[in-house]
Amino acid sequence: MKLKPLARCLIVVGLGAHAATWAQEAQKIERVEITGSSIKRLKDEGALPVQVITDKELARKGITSAEQMLRQLGVNGTGADNATSNNNVFGADTDRLTGGTANANLRGLGPGSTLVLLNGRRVSTSGMSGGAVDLNAIPMAAIQRVEILKDGASAIYGTDAVGGVINFILKRDYQGASISLDASTPFESGGGQQRKASITGGWGSLERDGYNMMVSLSLTDNSILRGADRDWATGFNPALGLSPNSSSSPFANIINGTGTALGSGSTVTGSGDAVKYTRINLLSLQGACDQVTDGVQFQPGLWTPASASAATKASNYAGGRYLCNTDYGSQFMLAAPRKAENLVGRTTFKISDSTEAFLEITASRNRVKAELTPAQFSTSASTGTLYPVNGPYYLNLKNYGVNDFDPTKPIAYRWRAQDFGNRVIENVDENSRLLAGLEGDIGAYSYKLGASIAGAKGYSNLIDGYVYTAPLVSALNQGLINPFVMPGQTQSKQAMDLIESMKARGRLQGGETTLQQLDGSISGDLFRLPAGMMQFATGFDLRHETYEFAPDANGFNCTSSLSTGARDVLLCPGNTAVPKVSRNIGAVYGELAVPVIQGLDLQLALRHDQYSKIGGTTNPKVGFRWQPAQMVLFRGSYNTGFKAPSFQQLSPNVAPRDYTGTWSDPVRCPTDPTQCSIIGLDYTDSGNPNLKPEKSKQGTLGVVVSPFANFNAFADYWRVDLDQRIRKLTVGDVLNNYALFSDRIQRDANGNATLVQAGWINAADSTTRGIDWGLSYQFKHSTGTWLANVNGTHMLQAKERTIYGQPLVDYVGKFTTRTLYLRDKLNADLTWSRDAWSATLSTIYKSGYLDQDMSAKGVLPATANTRVASYTTFDLFGTYSGFKNTTLTVGIRNLLDRNPPFTHHDVDDVAGAGWDPRVADPYGRTLAVSVKYDFK
Repeated sequence: MKLKPLARCLIVVGLGAHAATWAQEAQKIERVEITGSSIKRLKDEGALPVQVITDKELARKGITSAEQMLRQLGVNGTGADNATSNNNVFGADTDRLTGGTANANLRGLGPGSTLVLLNGRRVSTSGMSGGAVDLNAIPMAAIQRVEILKDGASAIYGTDAVGGVINFILKRDYQGASISLDASTPFESGGGQQRKASITGGWGSLERDGYNMMVSLSLTDNSILRGADRDWATGFNPALGLSPNSSSSPFANIINGTGTALGSGSTVTGSGDAVKYTRINLLSLQGACDQVTDGVQFQPGLWTPASASAATKASNYAGGRYLCNTDYGSQFMLAAPRKAENLVGRTTFKISDSTEAFLEITASRNRVKAELTPAQFSTSASTGTLYPVNGPYYLNLKNYGVNDFDPTKPIAYRWRAQDFGNRVIENVDENSRLLAGLEGDIGAYSYKLGASIAGAKGYSNLIDGYVYTAPLVSALNQGLINPFVMPGQTQSKQAMDLIESMKARGRLQGGETTLQQLDGSISGDLFRLPAGMMQFATGFDLRHETYEFAPDANGFNCTSSLSTGARDVLLCPGNTAVPKVSRNIGAVYGELAVPVIQGLDLQLALRHDQYSKIGGTTNPKVGFRWQPAQMVLFRGSYNTGFKAPSFQQLSPNVAPRDYTGTWSDPVRCPTDPTQCSIIGLDYTDSGNPNLKPEKSKQGTLGVVVSPFANFNAFADYWRVDLDQRIRKLTVGDVLNNYALFSDRIQRDANGNATLVQAGWINAADSTTRGIDWGLSYQFKHSTGTWLANVNGTHMLQAKERTIYGQPLVDYVGKFTTRTLYLRDKLNADLTWSRDAWSATLSTIYKSGYLDQDMSAKGVLPATANTRVASYTTFDLFGTYSGFKNTTLTVGIRNLLDRNPPFTHHDVDDVAGAGWDPRVADPYGRTLAVSVKYDFK
């Protein structure tokens, strides 16, 4: 193959800058790009740290999706994937629109800070959020290799490349056809089965026929895995400090209130005290909360801080001793059901010996059903929903020793309506891209030119479990639905028919993003220096982006209150509408590869981006590569970068919301116990049109050694400093940092908090530092060929603060509600091959961390652990290719059947009850089989 100058590697791969730094080694770079999994001496010998993963490596580890691949990378943070983004407990840096997507999160800086490319060019962000690329849209069946640039690259690519770049590269000049069938099933009963079928075909040879056409289609079908399918998936383990903080129960809790049966509270015969209890459940009086499905006894001691006043402790005791609640952790999905279709086609024409033209089409659809816990709500006189005295299911607690219960008055209660069924919402994301371009040589110079149109549409459909509030209010007012179904009993058929008639189904909301792009570059030799030829690259990038998000014509109005609007729907996840908005981006960039002395090369890059509505930014990059001896190489870089806010983050529109959990007023709680456990709160969620781009300064410094053949070792120190971080304030952020955000809490004339203003802000700064390291060794033995790889990331620091003037807090090895910065992440594999046989044993290690500090919420028992244990799993796969045209791979994931480590964190703060899906695999030991047939 003809050796190409700088730009041949510039746009196509995420190591374009990598190539520019050391032109004399360009042929080695090109071999890495085309030779797949072969081990090259000093394969990391660039100015920038780049990891290359081939399709063969993925196959021998049983990896069939981009999400599975990223979960094994130490450099990837703990971003939202399918397991976490559909539990309806979203992290503070997401926006309620991520359901069903899988995102990259290099360096743990957030999905929006990782640039995802397909064949070196941008793809459209998710149609729902408009903030990050959905990795489910990547056609993995047609991917030849993945290249991961573990350094900022705004000087090459512009926005989003702060954390790094992931470039998925399609098969090139593919000829023949193949069919692949992949399936996996956990050994433990329940769901979690995964199935995938792919067919790929290629026609024509570029060299012989002057053209090549490749088409690939894949279908994915993953089954749901529920918390009920795993014993460890529970939110109730009080001995270890885990219990739901909820006052809703499948058998309704009767609550106090003026003019209601419980009034201001009641003494209880047999309680041993004269306390007036303010929330009482008949099953709790009988010690039988667990006799109904997912019912558990409330634990007031776990949810009362040791520092609380005596009055507060007394109030919590009165409201909690005879309270049942719901183990909603066991009702969560552990993994969502997903169906997906991916199609990709690429045609390349050889116009002349020096010019190629290509046309590329990709299309995908990803459908995920989020199955959430049943609806919960409180009844009150103000909403007209008290249970009437003459209702057929009226529960007279006076008959059970509740002395002050007044059976002549209606009942106020809080209920988890299990009979409504789990709330099910389907999230659909459709992506497409049409790309055409030319690449080749003009004399001594190489050029690339491309034009593309990309788009994504996303929408949500209400499937089950959501009800209109107006008919619900009417039914509750008449007492037609029984909130006090005794163990072993069921709702009447008439009540179930009524519930079914209330259900809201259909399109809830949808969004769409588009991306039109024109880019080009040219590169070649400038002039010869004493140490070699100086080379250059220069190019341009023009983009037009649009985004819109709106409720569907069904006109559903999502609410958590028992309102009576005709289209009000209880607890559906609505979001802020964004009328169609657009922006234009223009950029120019240039690079130089400068040989200074023999063995020492410099890379210089500069890019200017101009946004039509944000302004301009210029970002430089400087890198070096120094190889004083054949066996050792030093490399490093320094650059600045930026991340532009998304359209959703910039939207000025305000969405009213309702917080359904319990909360404590930071001002009034110390003196008024009734303000320490308040149920529900109105708040608003909005974008911020004044948001500024995040800015970064970052660098790397590393060494690569190869003391003998087929052995490589590397270590790279890296640091990222971010300023003006784009963060989303949640209700908890505002309440827990009252001194900073007191102006975001509105109060009435009596001082009661009535509204919290949440939303996006430019926060302060952060510093993230770590060391990437790795070893690779291949050798031949009489037993076969052996290949060993070890790669890891050691986190040194992840300091952050919300407001300037605050001290920086280091979150490495500590629980957070955003990215979880584990001290160490490691993946290793050992591969043996001989003739038609091969086998790979791989392992993933994730270090333990300090569990959530619960002192502000309650008291942990002495039997609870304050640390979450480390997590290690092993996978074993074997492959046999001795059958005619057929390759069979059989393996076991999580060979030792390791359960997720236990954590007592509050499930209302981050997903996972008793476990953290950012760390662990919920499937357990799993059998995986893959069969590939090649037509030859």
